Amino acid sequence: PLAEFDLRDVSYRVRGPASHELELPGAGSEPGAGAGTAPGAGPVTLRFPEEREAQQWWTVLSSSLREARRGGTGTRGHGAGT
Repeated sequence: PLAEFDLRDVSYRVRGPASHELELPGAGSEPGAGAGTAPGAGPVTLRFPEEREAQQWWTVLSSSLREARRGGTGTRGHGAGT
């Protein structure tokens, strides 16, 4: 991978019905803040052709963010299983 980030450090905002913003760690962070930080990393705007696609993306990402912040039981690179 070109860059790898801890999902718990990612900030995600819905900016509009078809526009979302993903903030990656590294923007304004102190040097040596840990693995996964990238100099100059900052907000990434995601624009979706349809509002429905944006909602589907949000559903997947928000549940992943919640799980990561709760300390999910899955291991890196592997799903928790079904």
